[in-house]
Amino acid sequence: MSNKSNGTNKYFVEVVAKALDVLDTFGKPEDELTLSEIARRTNLSPSHAFRLLHTLEQKGWVRKISGSKKFHRINRSQRYRVGFALQTSQFQFSLDVLSGMEEAAERHGVQLLILDNEYSEDIARNNAEMFVKQGVDFVIEFQVNERVAPVIAHTFAEAKIPCLAIDIPQPGAVFFGVNNYQAGLIAGRALGEYARDKWKQKVNKVLLLELPIAGAIPQARMTGALNGIQEIIGKLSESAILHLDCGGDEHKSRQITKEFLSDLPPTDRILIAAIHDPATIGALKAIRDTGRTNKNTVVVGHDATKEARKELSKPNSCLLGSVGFFPEKYGEQIIPLVLKILGGEAVPPMAYIEHKLITKENVDLYYPSIH
Repeated sequence: MSNKSNGTNKYFVEVVAKALDVLDTFGKPEDELTLSEIARRTNLSPSHAFRLLHTLEQKGWVRKISGSKKFHRINRSQRYRVGFALQTSQFQFSLDVLSGMEEAAERHGVQLLILDNEYSEDIARNNAEMFVKQGVDFVIEFQVNERVAPVIAHTFAEAKIPCLAIDIPQPGAVFFGVNNYQAGLIAGRALGEYARDKWKQKVNKVLLLELPIAGAIPQARMTGALNGIQEIIGKLSESAILHLDCGGDEHKSRQITKEFLSDLPPTDRILIAAIHDPATIGALKAIRDTGRTNKNTVVVGHDATKEARKELSKPNSCLLGSVGFFPEKYGEQIIPLVLKILGGEAVPPMAYIEHKLITKENVDLYYPSIH
């Protein structure tokens, strides 16, 4: 063998060794490191570390985190096949959940199989059967209808597929999502404080835009909202409180809110709590349709979606805020939980996300560049 060949082989061995050194700097799946941190830990120049990182990224071993200067290592040692039944691709909240789920799955070496429930009971059932046929190791179920949850649970139980349910409880599944009463209480207190500070506690009507098909657990959000209002301004008469089914979408919410407001004197002071932000946006459009302003009508929603955050930036908006659930962070909490379950570890039956009221005063703190 020629000296040239020996030199070439030695060079490639050194390159491979340095590449492995780069991978070894990520001690845990959740580690996130900048280029300078990696270069320092491996005693490489930044340019050399960058070239190795670029190659490793192209080959699927590391990934640069979106909107960041940091990298993380992709776990390729275990490839569980996890089904994710998306609530609907029509809601921004669901899409934010999906984006975070995909990123977390890639980071932890999970193969994510995605089906869209399309906000439909029948499609959710069909998707559950499809996951069984595909022989997935686990299912993350995100669907809105309480009535179909036991049917889906039975489908997975018969196939001996463990499951985690997002936001709507499902028999036998670990629950992940909102502490609904607590979230509603935050929303209601914000409305009550506004009425106390701006209207001297004089409120003519409270409108609760609800979603009965989701069942009792999400309804606790609206119970919390009403209790939060009354905690601040005192008990309201039954005639002052109206419960309406928003249908789960912006169009129906706009329609029923407009009908409600059109029957009231323009000087009446109205507090509106919406179960989620599609209903929130619909209500805000109805307020504009009827010529009302924040002098007599205000809204607090739930989700803090991009549409709601954009609304907060408008001068004199009737939206006081929206209780944020940070759906883009669901994946980074759910995927590790799924891996613990698949690894045989005991986990709590319920896991909650954090809640924060997002307002025009703090939106830049929580969403500095994307609202």
